[in-house]
Amino acid sequence: SLEYGIGLPAALFIRTACYGSLISLLRTRARCNATFGKDYMKGLPLLMITPELGVRVLTDALQKRLLQTMSRDLNPFQNALLAHKTTVDNSSEAHMQQKLEELLDLDSDDIRNTLTAEECARLAGGFGATDDSVAHLLMDVLREDLRHDGETNDDGDEEDGHGLQDIVNDGLESAVRSGDYNTSRQLLILYTLVASKGHKESTMHAEEDNGGANMSSGKISNGEEAKALGIGEDMEPMTPLNTPSEPSHMQRADELATKNSESTLSKDHFPPPPPPPPLDTDRLRSATNSDGLLSVLGAAQVLKSMQDGGAKKRVEEAVLAIEEWVEKGEQSVAFRLASWRDQRAAQGDLKIAMEHDSNFMTFISNKAIANRKKFASQLRDAVSATDFESLRFLQSLHALVASMHSPCLRLELLQYILGLDNRYSVAHVARSIELAATCMSISEQESNSLGMIEGGEES
Repeated sequence: SLEYGIGLPAALFIRTACYGSLISLLRTRARCNATFGKDYMKGLPLLMITPELGVRVLTDALQKRLLQTMSRDLNPFQNALLAHKTTVDNSSEAHMQQKLEELLDLDSDDIRNTLTAEECARLAGGFGATDDSVAHLLMDVLREDLRHDGETNDDGDEEDGHGLQDIVNDGLESAVRSGDYNTSRQLLILYTLVASKGHKESTMHAEEDNGGANMSSGKISNGEEAKALGIGEDMEPMTPLNTPSEPSHMQRADELATKNSESTLSKDHFPPPPPPPPLDTDRLRSATNSDGLLSVLGAAQVLKSMQDGGAKKRVEEAVLAIEEWVEKGEQSVAFRLASWRDQRAAQGDLKIAMEHDSNFMTFISNKAIANRKKFASQLRDAVSATDFESLRFLQSLHALVASMHSPCLRLELLQYILGLDNRYSVAHVARSIELAATCMSISEQESNSLGMIEGGEES
């Protein structure tokens, strides 16, 4: 009627039984749930209607088989109508909003009981899932890891739970196959958050076992956990798929780094969490040329270099290498010309990513020497003034990248320090550092939230 409108949908239907239509049907149902509410859409029939076959129902059993096929055998794909408007360089607010509404809820329709954790992660990475359902999946896997950590297997060897890393790697692989920057970014941020909580719980349990101070068990209710992860219903939405763009988090990282450097250890002080356990992204980086995916996988590599100590070792080697170049360059113009020719050859062979070709006059004059002297000095300062597992290290590197205009050797050294390959231009490196800082700053905020929750329990 004109007064009440057309009412709620009675059913959703498709005309063909191809996978593209079937998955579009699931996404449309998810969008209806987001628009009208799950209570109103519960039990909404999913149909296929054709002149030849009449009406066929996509039963619950068929939906479960479809989900299993999606997670096991089907090459994942995005909504083709949204993919070109939800990239790292070109994002429309309206298209992004629709993408958020179409995310599958892993906590509904018995999906978690139908699929394994690995299959759920592939579904989330390849086709997209809601932030809270992915967070719940990762938290359950983390708890399983903590439960089995330190146990011995049949051979008598001590097990080290790494199920969380494995399923995140599975999810990232599916995100690469579907070319989805947003789901890969979501997985990396949530992985950092959950790993941070796991580190905190492990630390607290170790202190309890060692007879430390009277501390809480680290267990919090589901509502408090959701609030700490930034997915509470009564909070301003700050979930991975709708957090501000990365550059804004560099300012937040600066504030947190300054706050940590000025704070003193006390009963209420919780040290910032370290980077998460490293992910195996080497193979995935070689499988994509997408700017967005390269930035996400590059951020994972940056966090890995911070966590395993590789960045610290390579920074020291890079400083020595650039100081050696400066010393030889000051003594010989021929050496600088040879260096310029080598750079031009690398650029011509597409072996190194540059926004601009190397400037001949920069090498003839002393500008290249001055730039590299300054770069070596800044690296020295970064080595002496920062903790390589902290936000301050990322802030120092970001300041270096922001000051670069047409770098050659400096870019190669940054790629080497962070463990990135030659395809990473200045823009790629900057995006990777910014996303790594986003992960660390959100993780630190979550850690502080948990600290306040646990402090309240103690009192």
